[in-house]
Amino acid sequence: MKHLSFKFEGDRKIWILLGILAFVSIISVYSSTYRLTIRSGNLIGPISRHIFFLCSGFVVIYLMHKMAIQWYKIVIPIILFFIVVCLILVLVIQGEGEKRWLFSRSFQPSDFAKVFMVVYLAKVISDGFGGSIKKFILLALFPIFLVCGLIIFGHTSTAAIIGGVSMVMVFMGSTKIRYRTISAMSFFVLMAVYLFFIKDIGRKETASNRVSTWWVSAFSSSKNNYEQAKTAQYAVVSGGLFQFAPGKSFYRKTLSEAHNDFIFAMIIEEYGMMGGIFVIIVYLMLFYRVLKVLKKCTRPFTSLLMAGLLLLIISQTFIHIGVSVGGFPITGQNLPLISTGGSSILVTCIAFGMILATSRIAEANEHEELQNQNKCDTV
Repeated sequence: MKHLSFKFEGDRKIWILLGILAFVSIISVYSSTYRLTIRSGNLIGPISRHIFFLCSGFVVIYLMHKMAIQWYKIVIPIILFFIVVCLILVLVIQGEGEKRWLFSRSFQPSDFAKVFMVVYLAKVISDGFGGSIKKFILLALFPIFLVCGLIIFGHTSTAAIIGGVSMVMVFMGSTKIRYRTISAMSFFVLMAVYLFFIKDIGRKETASNRVSTWWVSAFSSSKNNYEQAKTAQYAVVSGGLFQFAPGKSFYRKTLSEAHNDFIFAMIIEEYGMMGGIFVIIVYLMLFYRVLKVLKKCTRPFTSLLMAGLLLLIISQTFIHIGVSVGGFPITGQNLPLISTGGSSILVTCIAFGMILATSRIAEANEHEELQNQNKCDTV
C-alpha cells in the first residue's frame, strides 16, 4: 500500500510551474474562444472541454511520474508501432485537407509521434547498434524517415520538428563517427530532395505560401499580407507595454485559431508585453529545472530521454511565440500546456510525466548517496 499512496514526487518547482501554466491557460482560453462560443451558442462548452483535458493531463502526469523508467523501454516501441498504423490510416481515410486527424478531428497521431519518437530513439541509441551500420540505419534512421514522411502529408512543421529533434539526438547520442556522418549526410540529402525536387508532396504548397507571405509581411510594404499573421501582430501591438484587460481582447473576434495557434498574441493583447514576458519567464524557469534534472542523469537512456524531451518542448514553445509576434511563418504549433487541443495537451503532459519520473529517481539516488556518505563519515 505504500507504493499506492497519493504523493507528488520529483522536482516540486516543476510541479508549481506546470500549475502556473495551467492557470494561465484557463484564463487565456476562456477569453480567446470567443469565436467558438458564438459559433456554437454555448458559452461554457469550449472552456469546459479545455479544463477537462487539462485535468486529464495532470492525472496523466501523476500516473506517468509514478511509473518505473524501465517500463518506457518495453511499452514505447509498441505504442510507436500503433502510432505509425494510425498515421497510415490518416492518409488512407481522410480527405485532402484533413490529413492530420482520426475520429472526427478528436485524435491527432502526429502529436503523439513527437514524444514517443524521442523515447524510442533514447532506447535504441542507448542500447547501441553493436558496430553494425545496417542496424543503425534500420533501427534509428528508417523509423525517423518513415514517421516524418507520413506526417509531412498533413503537417509539415511537425514533421520538421520531429526530424530535427530526432537527428540531433542521433548525432549527439551516437558514439561512433561513422554513425554521425551517415545521419548528417542522410538529413541534408533528404532535405535537399524535399526542397528542390519534390513539388507536390503533402502540404508543401501551403508551407511555401506561408513562408512567402511571411516574408512579404515582415520585409515588404506590400498590402498582400497574410491575414492571420497580420491580425496577430495587430493584437500584439495593441497590448502595449502593460495592461490588465482579461476578456476584453478585440482581435479575438477576428483572429481565427486564437485559442491555439495564436494564443500568445492574445495574452499580450490582454496583459501587455509584460504579460507575455511573464509567460516566457515561466517557460525559461521550467526549462532550467528540466536542465537541472538532465544534469543529474547518470545513464545514457535517461540522459537522451531528457535531452530529447527538452529540445522538443523548447522548439515548440519558441516557434509558437515567434509565429505570434511575426518572427516565423505560420506553422500551426500550439503553445505547450496553454493552447487548446486535446491531443497536444495530453502529449505535453506525458512528456512532463516522464521528466518528473526521471526527477523522482534522480532525487532518490541523491538521497541514497547522501545517506551512504553520512554512514561513511560516521564510521
